[in-house]
Amino acid sequence: FCENDILPSSDGDEVWEFNITKRQWRHIKTAGKSPGPRTGHSMFPWKGDLYLWGGMMEERSGTPRRYYFTKLYKLNMTGKGPVYKWEVVKTRSQEPIGREEYAGVLYKGKYYVHAGNNPNVEGSALKDTWVLNLSNFKWSPLKDGPVTRHCHCMWAGNNKLYVLGGRTDIPQDPANFSLMNVSNPSIEDFVSFDLGTKTWKYEDLVGKYRPHDMSEFTVLPLYNKDGDDEPSSVVIWGGYRDPGRPKTMTLAERKAKFGEEHEEFRLPYKKRLLRFDMKTNVWKPLKPTSPILPKAQSFMCRLKSENGITHFLIGGGYGVDPDHDTRDLSERTRAEAHRLHQDAIALGHEVPADFESYMNAQQLSKHKPQYSNKVYEVLVTESFGERGEAGWSWNFFKLSADKLPGVESVLHPASPTLHNIVDLSLDDFLQPRVDSVVADDQNNLFGVRVKFVGLKGRQDLNGEVGRCGRWLSKTGRYEVFLPLYENGGKLGSISVKPENLLIADAVTTLEVEELLAYTSSDKRFPPVLINLARTSESDRPPLDDIIDPIPIARGGGVVPIFDTYRGPLSKEAHALLRTIANPEIGNDKMIACSLLAQKFSEEDRRNPNTKKMTESSIFFSDFVRDRKAKDSVRVASFEASMAKFSDSMVDEVCGKWLKVVVKLDGIHPPIRREFVVRPAMTLRALHDQVLCPIMGWKSNYHCYAFRKVFEDLEKLKDSCWIGPRTSTALDSMFMPLYVGGCVANDKQISIGQLYASEESDDNLKVQWVHDFGDWYSHSIDISRCDGQDVPSNANVGYLLGGEGLNIPEDAGGLFLYEQLIGKLTHRFPMDISDENGNCVSRDFTDPSSEHWWGYFNTEVRNKPNMQRSLGNPLEFNLDLARNDVEAAIRRPTQKSGRENQNVHSMDFRTGLIHEKDKKVSASQVKDATKLCAVCGVTVALRKCSSCKSVAYCSREHQVEHWKEHKSACKAVQKKSNK
Repeated sequence: FCENDILPSSDGDEVWEFNITKRQWRHIKTAGKSPGPRTGHSMFPWKGDLYLWGGMMEERSGTPRRYYFTKLYKLNMTGKGPVYKWEVVKTRSQEPIGREEYAGVLYKGKYYVHAGNNPNVEGSALKDTWVLNLSNFKWSPLKDGPVTRHCHCMWAGNNKLYVLGGRTDIPQDPANFSLMNVSNPSIEDFVSFDLGTKTWKYEDLVGKYRPHDMSEFTVLPLYNKDGDDEPSSVVIWGGYRDPGRPKTMTLAERKAKFGEEHEEFRLPYKKRLLRFDMKTNVWKPLKPTSPILPKAQSFMCRLKSENGITHFLIGGGYGVDPDHDTRDLSERTRAEAHRLHQDAIALGHEVPADFESYMNAQQLSKHKPQYSNKVYEVLVTESFGERGEAGWSWNFFKLSADKLPGVESVLHPASPTLHNIVDLSLDDFLQPRVDSVVADDQNNLFGVRVKFVGLKGRQDLNGEVGRCGRWLSKTGRYEVFLPLYENGGKLGSISVKPENLLIADAVTTLEVEELLAYTSSDKRFPPVLINLARTSESDRPPLDDIIDPIPIARGGGVVPIFDTYRGPLSKEAHALLRTIANPEIGNDKMIACSLLAQKFSEEDRRNPNTKKMTESSIFFSDFVRDRKAKDSVRVASFEASMAKFSDSMVDEVCGKWLKVVVKLDGIHPPIRREFVVRPAMTLRALHDQVLCPIMGWKSNYHCYAFRKVFEDLEKLKDSCWIGPRTSTALDSMFMPLYVGGCVANDKQISIGQLYASEESDDNLKVQWVHDFGDWYSHSIDISRCDGQDVPSNANVGYLLGGEGLNIPEDAGGLFLYEQLIGKLTHRFPMDISDENGNCVSRDFTDPSSEHWWGYFNTEVRNKPNMQRSLGNPLEFNLDLARNDVEAAIRRPTQKSGRENQNVHSMDFRTGLIHEKDKKVSASQVKDATKLCAVCGVTVALRKCSSCKSVAYCSREHQVEHWKEHKSACKAVQKKSNK
């Protein structure tokens, strides 16, 4: 475009080029007969060149004078650069008079011009219509429009020209004398010109959200696919509204005219996004995801349309200054303004008597428009629309029953989904490691299943099985818990003497099947809600705060953190949670535990108001310390065994590539991915830079762990978990409930070492859990790979394929995820909330409803792993997933212990979103040993064995780089040998 707004001389015209790929501006050189500086013109592309027509130039020297241009110019873009050449295009027949601020549109090989402004003619504003046939460059007049206007917009489609808004020199209401003095107020006038019948027609403004009076706005046609002549819809953005006189309106007047959007019209500049459907003629709002400053005269350019999403750029314009934005006022500010208003009236100042009119006048007087040169990339997706409307949302809504996710669990002692069926653990299927119940043996009996015998007061319980809890020294009894489904959902326990308890036999699968068939009640252990209150100054891992709390200073703040656990439990954890549960708010649907990370005094222990929380906190912290002490021995032994597998041993056993198949447990249809990786990749890098991107999870957000899977149940029970040594993720506080008190360091163990440690010739079976709260367990199968399906340019990992949907983070586990999809696909009713968030009804909805989109954007797009696309983020896209992996393996592996910094929430609503580029580029790591010297990947690296100063992801890249590295390598060796 030409940016020539009031330039001092004719040699000041400029042409700028914006590179969409690089996002860079370039001031380009031009030759030939330049059109000169001007404003209010327009340009349009035709057959590879750019054409310019109209506009105005103001001469500042001597007597001020304005020139309005009629010549047509072409900027030849098809010749050899870098200099583009201007030339005047000769047109045939009579041409339109010169003008500025007109509307022009290119449609089916013709350029249409409508109305505009030229004060040199009577009436200033115009209403004529012209067409330029680009096959012979002949101008022809068409029928005048119904009203004069300028600063309006026009688009074409359905063989019609559509004209909206603008400013006019005709009063909107001739009966209102105050408007007779207004030269050009903004109007809402919406008309169309039928190119076949050559007639004008007023279009009905259909829909709740009408454009209202507006001018200087921006229009963007949207097409279903590239190359279409007819737009499917049109988006209008921003604009300016001159209200005429009086310039202020009372609150009541604003509400009457603009309805629930009245606050949007306090200032003349607009930030509204509206979508006009070309098929239904309905106006609908597109809601921005974050506050956008109102602007007028912005420019927009469309980038591409795919999967129901249109990418475009928006920039420039003028409007609200971000440093002086007075639209949003606090209650305190409004109260102060109200006092000043009353004082002004009492002193006899000429101010509006109505407070809202006074506020509008104050904001307008203080407001100073600000020009902007910023350009943003924005995305627009479909809005809620008519029933049956095409688009990915309707395709998703109409998913067939065989493609809808459903929870399916396997009844087997080693099943990773056993906890989804019954409140038993792997331990309960093994023969207990204690023979009898004796007094004060809590260390061995805690969590063990015991059978009641010889009870006299509760003879109904004889023969039943419960779970042993604490030893109660004051009464000489054990606290024993009955299963919740056997105890009416009550959390309470009974106290039993040792002689009335026997060690229960190991559970069999047949017994569980009979139990499940006996009654239809839920046999699962309920979800566990833990509320941990800790000092507001703490940013440490939650477990550290529990076992070694920072004292809460007098007057210091306490911050509660909440999370819910839905995973399996060890036998000890069963008893632990029943012990510390709050019986006042828990039941068979949810167990609630309140903990306080604090060092307690004797006074705290005796205080009846804090006694339960104090006892629970101490008991939980003691449990964590005990698990950590017991597991540390096993972890140290496992880490030592892994360290024995050297790089050469791993290479010999694994070869160049390992093939990995990962499948989410407990869901159908399967969610499955298949990929290859280098054996040298650590498990930390595997999780953070490969598994999370391909499965759609958010990296460095939740806690996770791996373990080898064995068919032998005793080996499986003692299998060592591998994960981050420290984690600030909230769900890390659940680790002792099943994983253990500590884990082996995943930064020191590679996938190749794990594979090489497999004793049999079979494939290695691994369990990987992501998110200790929602507990998404995955089964991983690892085998050698000959590399035939691996592209030659693959570095350290490559995604071969996959199937199944992605799951939003924090969805609440598989059962709630199944319900979420059910609500979005008309299987379950959805809560319908009012504008205050209160549920007013339950009903089935579809993508024609704003409630459907509100639920989708809150429960799906709002999640941190769902924000990279405004298409269907639940859908697995192989190309996007490959791109995510390529980007991930080139960034530094994120450090554990910083997960709390990634906890955030964004409000995604239908419509507009600013999205950061996710480009595949070389890492910015400064340490040369932290990235491959050839391709820049940051995982599966090995240092040069001679100098240790550079690293490579493969032998091939080391050989490729040797010619360049040779001299530096020898210099380092020589220096180190001195």
